[in-house]
Amino acid sequence: MIEVGGLPAPFNHVNVDTLIMAWIAMALILVIAFLVRQNLKVYPTKLQTFGESVYDLTRSITMATAGSRGDAFLFFIGSLFIFILTANLLGQLPLRFIQMMSGYPGELIAPTGDFNTTAALAIFTLIMYFYFGIRKKGLKYFKHYVQPSPFFLPVNLVEDVTRPFSLMLRLYANILVGEILAMVAFSIMPYVLPVVVIFLELFVAFVQAYIFSILSSVYIALLSAEDH
Repeated sequence: MIEVGGLPAPFNHVNVDTLIMAWIAMALILVIAFLVRQNLKVYPTKLQTFGESVYDLTRSITMATAGSRGDAFLFFIGSLFIFILTANLLGQLPLRFIQMMSGYPGELIAPTGDFNTTAALAIFTLIMYFYFGIRKKGLKYFKHYVQPSPFFLPVNLVEDVTRPFSLMLRLYANILVGEILAMVAFSIMPYVLPVVVIFLELFVAFVQAYIFSILSSVYIALLSAEDH
């Protein structure tokens, strides 16, 4: 843990293990993306089929929330989903077993089990709200903050800010609880009970990545809609 001066808690502490795991997740994504892009064929290989399936899944999120209009922010929602899913899974297999077997003194947990990571994702999502809203409507975007009356300005502002941060807390809490349960299970019945918990967390990892992504897509679609 590294302390950073001048910042309020809990943002004034940086978990080195979280940074390591986050960079591993990003490196894995870049390597797989590079491999998928090599030698693209009309009749796809298994790796190309995997890449196309991931693309179709992420595009189905934006299509379900904004139709073809969602292609404008597919790059963000797709990146969000892939990173969160990879980060969630990275804290489970195989590094979870490696940590258990080696007795590593640090915490090789999922990066999304750290408040700072999910807070950063929430901030990026909030920025995208404003970016796509302003790009679509210009300065008229801010008009909805004073509707139906200027007295609603504080309420509307709070609503926009709390949306991504509710996603942040949901993702953080679910992943962190899974990490704690795995540790408790390991202390009670090593190598047996933890396996059950870990496989349950694999399902939670996918669900939480999907929920964060689809709700982010819903909010961006809502705030960039013509009639909003």
